[in-house]
Amino acid sequence: MSNPAIETSTTEPEMASRTDMPSTGMFVVQNSTVGNVPEGCVEIYTSNLSNQYPDDPVSQEALLTLSAIFSGVVVPVFFLISFSTNSINMIVFYKHGLRERFNLCVFVLALSDTIYMCGIFLTYVQFPNSLIVKALTSPETTTLGPVMRAVFDYKLSGLAGFHSASQLISAIVACERCYCVVRPLKSHTVLSTKTMAGIIVIVCVPAVAGYFVTTSRWNLECTIDSATGSVTFVPKASSFYLQNRQLFDILNSVMYGFPLPALCITIVTVTTIITIVKLKQMTRWREDTSTAGRLSTKEVILTRMLVGTSILFVVCSTPLIALFIAGLFVPGLKLGFSYHHTYSVGVKIYETAALINSSFNFFVYYKFGTKFRETVNKMFHCATRDSKQTAEHQTITFTLTHTQA
Repeated sequence: MSNPAIETSTTEPEMASRTDMPSTGMFVVQNSTVGNVPEGCVEIYTSNLSNQYPDDPVSQEALLTLSAIFSGVVVPVFFLISFSTNSINMIVFYKHGLRERFNLCVFVLALSDTIYMCGIFLTYVQFPNSLIVKALTSPETTTLGPVMRAVFDYKLSGLAGFHSASQLISAIVACERCYCVVRPLKSHTVLSTKTMAGIIVIVCVPAVAGYFVTTSRWNLECTIDSATGSVTFVPKASSFYLQNRQLFDILNSVMYGFPLPALCITIVTVTTIITIVKLKQMTRWREDTSTAGRLSTKEVILTRMLVGTSILFVVCSTPLIALFIAGLFVPGLKLGFSYHHTYSVGVKIYETAALINSSFNFFVYYKFGTKFRETVNKMFHCATRDSKQTAEHQTITFTLTHTQA
């Protein structure tokens, strides 16, 4: 299972060897007539793509419609939400001070989510079957826009590797909070801010860099069906991949396959359960224990915030787990096999859950974080007050000008 950047990339090694296989989902653009055909298209003759997977309950047309809605509606909406909320998150935690371990972690998490969402937005928004592209151009559009061309030409889809970074940061933060609750006295000396920053860099930089390598395994090839006139953009294995296939497959199956997300989910789940149990015990024993052995009120609030984000992370990871388990019991539930379309729908569901996870941490912080909520309210109150004062000043100036006239 890959990160949700390109539905047909780095998910199944078999895809690379089957370079003659037409792709579906995000990459296919079908039109009844050939209107604006991109230069350099390879002429081929294929059977009707709608009958490519006869056993699949999801039709080719349904998948194309879903892809159009996802790329033209779902992605832009969540991009706006994520960019706005994560920008506020970064401003607030920067104001609180990045010298504190917790503030640094959540600041980097918000930054990683923002970059990831920018990568997803660039990857999807200008794809030809996007509703946005059809609205701005015409329903017969088959060319890739300049932004989309740049994404594939310069391998910018590797920005989706920041999703892996966000997963790893979530696991790191969950471990940090768990250790703070279990060992409140030692946590301040053992886990310094510099130590936490070093851990984040050591873990996340290779994860992001590796994803840029894996996305270089694909090149887009334009094909035109001489029989039906349909134009299709098919991912083809690059020469770089074919020369380094073993390395690519290791990265794909281990680092960006199911093991990495599964490891992060397991770590977050276990540490969150331990944190909740220990926090309840400490609350119950609060009156009987000494102050030295207890978490401060501030630490308790921070822990509750992180428990909330951890629960959100686990819930949004459920579609990935469900898709993986279903694949174990349904052999054909893979890209390019009997239930290709159904699998692609499952990927879209997981991608949507990932978008939610990258967009809604703000609401958890605002709900449980007293200081966070106060800072946000103060920011918007000041902005509202300044705008009111500006409006009043303009009104007074306008009145005086007309009175003098």
